[in-house]
Amino acid sequence: MNFLSEHLEWVLGAAAVILFLVQAVRALKKAKRIDSEGIVTDAVVSRIEEIWDPDTLSSSYTTYVRYMTEDGETLESPLSLTADVTYDRGQQLRIRYVPGVRDMVRPA
Repeated sequence: MNFLSEHLEWVLGAAAVILFLVQAVRALKKAKRIDSEGIVTDAVVSRIEEIWDPDTLSSSYTTYVRYMTEDGETLESPLSLTADVTYDRGQQLRIRYVPGVRDMVRPA
């Protein structure tokens, strides 16, 4: 047997840990950028999209908000970094967004 087949479980576990760490670092950088460059405004929850994962037999949800930019443009964007928070359609909330980057919106 070769090294990979003998240690496949260990290699897969290490790869999963590395992937988790990379995603965590990206999320932290995104949060830091939103905090430093973001503009605070009012928004309303426009829709909530369910995403079904057949591998885990579970659902996750993406919450979208509609808001007006400082330039007067009305946009709809997904909320970032909202783990374990639930919203209702029509709910009003304060958000922080990075101008010109639609996936950089989070609750203020």
